[in-house]
Amino acid sequence: MLRFFFNNSLSLLALSVLTCAAILPCAAEGDAGSLTKKAAISCEKAEAIALAKYPGATVEEIEIERDETPMNWDIELRSEGIWKIELEIDAQSGEILKTRKHRI
Repeated sequence: MLRFFFNNSLSLLALSVLTCAAILPCAAEGDAGSLTKKAAISCEKAEAIALAKYPGATVEEIEIERDETPMNWDIELRSEGIWKIELEIDAQSGEILKTRKHRI
């Protein structure tokens, strides 16, 4: 029983890592990769801007939004385990355009 649980836990961990790699365009290739090359603010810099605004938070998701003008980084943070924070950061200037914070 313990071996079954351990193997399933590892499978879930591997799936989580693969899912995050697919969501986070910092490591993505293809269309999202070409968009990140057009952005003056890198994924890492956008993440740093968000974490400077909300120290101690963790990044849950980050993606570049191509349908918006200007092009935005959409970042989802989790803070203190009870807050979900969504930010839109201008991919050219680094300015925080929108912030939404709510309890989860």
